[in-house]
Amino acid sequence: MKRCYTFLGVLLVFSMPIFAQIRLDLGIEIPRGAGAVQGNELLSDPNVNDFFTKYIFPVPEAGLYYQFGQGALRAGVGLRMFSFIVASLFWPNAYLEADLGRLTTAFQLGGGFFGYYALGQTGSESGKVLIPDLSLWFRFGNSFRLGGGAIGIMVPESTNMGFLYYIGGKFNILFK
Repeated sequence: MKRCYTFLGVLLVFSMPIFAQIRLDLGIEIPRGAGAVQGNELLSDPNVNDFFTKYIFPVPEAGLYYQFGQGALRAGVGLRMFSFIVASLFWPNAYLEADLGRLTTAFQLGGGFFGYYALGQTGSESGKVLIPDLSLWFRFGNSFRLGGGAIGIMVPESTNMGFLYYIGGKFNILFK
């Protein structure tokens, strides 16, 4: 039975380019505040939010996806990466986008496996960590967007979730 699932998985991965387009996302997100949800309580530290209000800390982001759909509703699967000054972190990610006029709302969910590159060292880890992201973007033309959203980190066994809300800009390049 394992061979059957392995065969179907390999077949799916190699047939994706037939049914999907390749999409590259390049952007910068600027955190504006942070907090946590613990049970039914929202926690936030004013000092942390003041720091993000005073200082601009741009975080480069990239994503490489197989995109399905070309109209007002699109979905994709691939890898998402954030790069910090001396380290980069990437994980598998899926997204669902819907266009409402010139606005695009996007929901992303990733995690489970993480790769990193830091100061010349590479590695990978796996764990029960999910990274949801909900955002709203205003589109300028076909490929440039400005907007904002919130990204979280949650462990399924826990009722706690940390989050960071951000503003940013992003280029979406579609390879046909």
